[in-house]
Amino acid sequence: MNSNAWKLSGRARPLLQIIAGAFLCMTVFNSCKTSIKTVKIKENRRGPDEIRDTSAQNIYRLLRQQEFKSDWIYAKANVHADVNGNSNSFNITLKIKRDSVIWIYISPLLGIEAARVLITQDSLKLIHRIDKKYQVADYKYIHDLLRITVDFDILQAMLMGNFFAYRNENKFASVYLEDKYFILSTLSKHKLKRSLEEKDPNKPVVQDMWIHDGNFRIIRNKIEDNKINKTIEVVYSDYRQTDFGMFPYRCVTEIKADKNIHIQIDYSKLTLGEPQDFPFSIPDSYEKMR
Repeated sequence: MNSNAWKLSGRARPLLQIIAGAFLCMTVFNSCKTSIKTVKIKENRRGPDEIRDTSAQNIYRLLRQQEFKSDWIYAKANVHADVNGNSNSFNITLKIKRDSVIWIYISPLLGIEAARVLITQDSLKLIHRIDKKYQVADYKYIHDLLRITVDFDILQAMLMGNFFAYRNENKFASVYLEDKYFILSTLSKHKLKRSLEEKDPNKPVVQDMWIHDGNFRIIRNKIEDNKINKTIEVVYSDYRQTDFGMFPYRCVTEIKADKNIHIQIDYSKLTLGEPQDFPFSIPDSYEKMR
């Protein structure tokens, strides 16, 4: 598909639906204005030997202390998406009000709006501008589309590089040391190394998080269900310091499920702490998609 044009017909229409759904798979203090320091993070490794308490509980505590925390986000980014070999590149404008709204404006590289997405705690709304259609759904739509379970809190955390538990019953029970990372896992410690090296169809859904031992930000978050051969993996890089914590300027999501999906987000602009509006109105002439 030509990345300089966006035609919502044929394979482009379902591609946009999948991209919007996959986007959905991909925080508490101040609300004052802030400017971004665009200096990349320097390595600040302490190493496991300098952290006396390496229990899962303490690593979890340090991880939560270092989360990115802003009530308001405005960002611009370039996105490359590939769904079962069908790829496209486009730009997005992203706005977030913490714990409330995620708003995404999608445009091809020429700049004409192709779609607009509004995500709240209980619904997903999608407008196809060129096709003059719209869609309203709940989170079951994402599950049916991608065969993965997500909610608003998971989507928000994935976009910010913050912690989330994929399943409420998941407890991060062990820590495994690998190079400069702590790997926080839902598996007990005696099973963890085997889990990381082998596929075991009898094990439950496993979530592993690779955590940098210097800044305690998540580098890699992997969720694996071998019973149904399904994997979600998010890799974060290019962390930069802001007044609200470190933010990953690159996020790469790989979903291997009913569809194989690759999404790479590269942020070019980030503004924090400024209240945003979320314009979203469906014209009367638009047709509802079923």
